[in-house]
Amino acid sequence: MLFLKDGSKSIEEITKLLDSPPASVLPQIKKLKDNRLVLQDGKYYSLSKIGVIVTEKMTPLVGILEVFEDNLDYWINQDLSGIPPFLLRRLGELSPCKVIEPELNRIFEPPEEFLDSLMKSRDVMRFTSYFQPSFPELHAELLMKQTNISLIVTEGFFERIVNDYPEELENFLLPENSRLFVYKGGSSLASVTVSERFMAITLIDKKGRPDQRFLISFEKKAIEWGKELCTYYRGLSEEIKNEDAARFLPGGEK
Repeated sequence: MLFLKDGSKSIEEITKLLDSPPASVLPQIKKLKDNRLVLQDGKYYSLSKIGVIVTEKMTPLVGILEVFEDNLDYWINQDLSGIPPFLLRRLGELSPCKVIEPELNRIFEPPEEFLDSLMKSRDVMRFTSYFQPSFPELHAELLMKQTNISLIVTEGFFERIVNDYPEELENFLLPENSRLFVYKGGSSLASVTVSERFMAITLIDKKGRPDQRFLISFEKKAIEWGKELCTYYRGLSEEIKNEDAARFLPGGEK
């Protein structure tokens, strides 16, 4: 039925798409016709009004199954509680996606495919609860490229920057093309990065350990899904504005 979602097709087109002989396909089409889900006009088949409704309901489920089937080893041990229910129900929008395994000699660094897409982006939104030593340098490089950055970090992440990287703090608080938000809740998300080019997510497993693998997608619907996830956390966060910067910068008033 999903093959008819975009319009009527002949039996030749259907068998080619399914890579099956007519003898296998025609009995299944007859069942759909008998249930008034598919209509026949000569040699062409199309969805009935009921078939259109059923197909619309099937599409998200098929997408979710594809996401899990293609990357079952990745999803099976992940803690998904950090993804709000309204987006968890739409997990199929991440399909097609792939999991990038870290290189052994760069286990704590973002993979090249992620970095390449990130550095070519104009507008970046990112939520992160997991601090990596390469993060301040990466953020500074994006600012130099005049990339617009909206960064949402957990309270613990922000305190790490303030206490351990005070010399880098200006890059987070002062540039006009950078906005910083602090999320004071807990989350099982290690990071979510989204731009006009791609969406990438790293999760925390059921034992509370960050998973170094990146799940990445370049599909428009996956990018929109990622934007909604970042926007959700941004809405629950407090923005640290320029006028607040003096409280955190070295030598500033607390």
